[in-house]
Amino acid sequence: MKPTKAILFSFLFLIGAASVSAQGTERPDPAERAEKQAERMATVLDLTPEQAEKVREINQSFAERAKAGREDLRKQREAMQEARKTALKSVLTEEQFTKLETLQAQRMERRDERGGADRGKGKRGSGKERR
Repeated sequence: MKPTKAILFSFLFLIGAASVSAQGTERPDPAERAEKQAERMATVLDLTPEQAEKVREINQSFAERAKAGREDLRKQREAMQEARKTALKSVLTEEQFTKLETLQAQRMERRDERGGADRGKGKRGSGKERR
């Protein structure tokens, strides 16, 4: 497969994934997204059955790697948050640290009340500046 075709397929896949997330609906399984994208590409690009199968395999492989990458990033973010918490705990008094945790919990509750629990699932925030 020529590099330009691979780039085109990746681009079309990303566009398809972005359009799904922009709809504000619950994200389908990565395998489902890859399958739907392959079907769309087969129709739009008038692919042969052999091409369609290869595109399906490429999209599936990409979806699996992307999912693994998101999981790795989530783990890194959690580790960084834990390291920050440990560092803050070494500087703050017990009372200050407890107050900080209380304030953070309140902020999470407010975010959840605004629908912020769906962050990262294709919904955009209100655009208000964060304080």
